Amino acid sequence: MSSTVNWKTAVSTSPVLVYDDACGFCSRSVQFVLRHERRHDLLFVARDSELGKELRIAYKLESVKSMIWIKNDQAFAESVAGMKVADYLGGRWSLLASVIALFPSVVRNGLYKIVAKNRRRLPISCPIPTPNERARFLS
Repeated sequence: MSSTVNWKTAVSTSPVLVYDDACGFCSRSVQFVLRHERRHDLLFVARDSELGKELRIAYKLESVKSMIWIKNDQAFAESVAGMKVADYLGGRWSLLASVIALFPSVVRNGLYKIVAKNRRRLPISCPIPTPNERARFLS
């Protein structure tokens, strides 16, 4: 079965976070989500994996070097993707996303790009996911 069928099925049933697995900041962000999520249905895809490339092409986000949030056949990048992740976490994180949404996208994305530009300076930390978590990492 081709990965195209798999990702279309996955995207239709669960939110998907495309992230840079070669980035320490991004890997830590994924670990943060795993620790704080309530629903445990989010799927993860490494940006530069074959599936990550397919998703970026399918959603016309080939040039995006940051995280991408995909849900209900819609894809979001940069600060909006970050706000979607925070909203997914719920509680105070959802409240934080609502506050951040008050700022114009030019400001949000400007700050996001500053962080994104410097994110690879953090050391990579890749804890081994549990078997249940590992099943949610698509390739």
